[in-house]
Amino acid sequence: MRQEAASAGFYESPGWGTKHPRLQILTVADLLDGRSIDYPSRHGNVTFKRAPKAEEQFEQLPFSEEAGQAKSP
Repeated sequence: MRQEAASAGFYESPGWGTKHPRLQILTVADLLDGRSIDYPSRHGNVTFKRAPKAEEQFEQLPFSEEAGQAKSP
């Protein structure tokens, strides 16, 4: 499989002037080790978009002295 991938050659990026393998094989172990796809990009690995950070939404309840005191039986 790796020999077949290597025989596919390289992509030469005209804008960046770099060469990248046309076929790349990544195993789960490679991904867990932090390896990523080799492709032309000035922003690093941007194959996944990050979701926007959720903002906590809550309702402010009115405060009263009675609510803060425990009732004794």
